[in-house]
Amino acid sequence: MQAMSPYIDTTIMSPYSDSMADAAPMPSRLLNARSLTRLGRAVGGLRRERGWTQAALAERAGVSRQWLNGLENGRIEGLEVGRLLRVLDTLGASLMIRDDARTSEEPE
Repeated sequence: MQAMSPYIDTTIMSPYSDSMADAAPMPSRLLNARSLTRLGRAVGGLRRERGWTQAALAERAGVSRQWLNGLENGRIEGLEVGRLLRVLDTLGASLMIRDDARTSEEPE
């Protein structure tokens, strides 16, 4: 049995995606975030693309600027998923977990 890798992607989505079941799918972009460092870089990149400061995003997401700075720099011990999801939602992004073990299995 092959070990599953901890692969986490953020993907840009419309905040209205749950209510747009009949609408044409919006293009998205996957950002590889296999570590806290990469996850933080992805969040920081999305923030900068939107032209927001850490203080502005932190206020909109209801987290402290210090916490957001720690996230963006990969220095969060015991990452609080609820806070992360609020930040991603504020950025118009979501979290996706890919089962690498399933996608890399050889067909029989």
